Amino acid sequence: MKIRRNITLLVLTVTFAIALQLIFPCNGKKQSKKSSKPPLYRLQVTGQEDFQLRKNQNPCHMLVKYCQDVSQRAQMDFSVVFDQLYDTVLEQLIKLWDSIKAHKELKVDDSFFVRCEPVEINSEWDSKLNAQMAQVPSASRKRRKKLLGLLRKAVEKRDPAALREFNTQRPLFKLTDLERFELYREAIVLLPSNSFMIDQYGLALMAVGRNDLARLLFESAVRRGVWGNVMQRPVSKFVKSLKSLPWHDPADYPFLAELESQVDVIRSEYTAAQDSHPHLFTEEQENLHEGGNWTELRLKSSGNGWLADSNPHFPKTVAFLKAMDQDFTSIKFSSILPGTHIRPHTGPTNERLRVHLTLFHRGGSRIRVNDTWHTWPAGQAIIFDDSWEHEVRNDGDHERTVLILDVWHPDLPLDQRIVH
Repeated sequence: MKIRRNITLLVLTVTFAIALQLIFPCNGKKQSKKSSKPPLYRLQVTGQEDFQLRKNQNPCHMLVKYCQDVSQRAQMDFSVVFDQLYDTVLEQLIKLWDSIKAHKELKVDDSFFVRCEPVEINSEWDSKLNAQMAQVPSASRKRRKKLLGLLRKAVEKRDPAALREFNTQRPLFKLTDLERFELYREAIVLLPSNSFMIDQYGLALMAVGRNDLARLLFESAVRRGVWGNVMQRPVSKFVKSLKSLPWHDPADYPFLAELESQVDVIRSEYTAAQDSHPHLFTEEQENLHEGGNWTELRLKSSGNGWLADSNPHFPKTVAFLKAMDQDFTSIKFSSILPGTHIRPHTGPTNERLRVHLTLFHRGGSRIRVNDTWHTWPAGQAIIFDDSWEHEVRNDGDHERTVLILDVWHPDLPLDQRIVH
């Protein structure tokens, strides 16, 4: 019972101390005079010496040492002390990140964002990653440095143009899994509250076999309120008020039956365009897939509307879609060949739902959204929320081709339906 009382006391006093820290100067237990300079960060813990971070200190090293000392003095289990303090220190430090220039003043590394676990690549992945890197031209190895330079410029000079250029340049570099891992483990230190960087670092961890660390990263982000679920991670905008379902019932969306009625016409125009103008179909640019091949052709862009280059080749399809009483924000064809694996990823926002109208599928392909796998019924449509983690596999012998259409989430108010 004594240990249990100590545990409860620590939880309450840490929480209370945070409130005081945010409002008043620290006036807790007398501190040892290790330095005449004030710490960069201080957290009062009632009954214990304050937790402090000074210039050039590693937050994880200092937090682990502090928790070891507290656990010994209070006769508490180390993991209990660490669990209670870690989230508080992480959340508070991230809020102060820019003001104290944490990425420069502290020796922070990516382990700080995964509960101070060592971030190492499992040995069984070494050969795969090294084989990828062996195929990378030496001149191309400067690309990660260039991307990081843009991020540092965006952070240190508060330059939004540099961040836009980073987003523009990023897809152009076909980064290997190891390069992505090295890029985003540094990027997360520069922008630890950015949902895109959090998600990309998590996906990079998964790509090098560290799903366990990716889970810790996502769980921490959920506790900090970045997202509502570790599997639903919109990287641009998250509207908490919207009903959240990974899969939606097609029967709840009558316009899908109207789409399905025209599948033969759409399929015919797709085949004709593919035969006569194959250059219109381009490879996927985000480097999200491995093996096989993934090509796309966009009819309507969320930023540019209907596209003049592609629309003339699909006159009946475009006329039909424009005549529908449905506001499609984006429309494109998507085709994957046998052997293609589209790796786990998430869409930019939960403001929209994604429709797949099946044009070609003879079996062997499947899609996972959250933890449930579905397939594509021939000539029919499926609908899901792509802000949930999803992936696709084509383990069959034939291509799988769908028409992808994005629609507004039905719960999103009309005045908030703004295309970005």
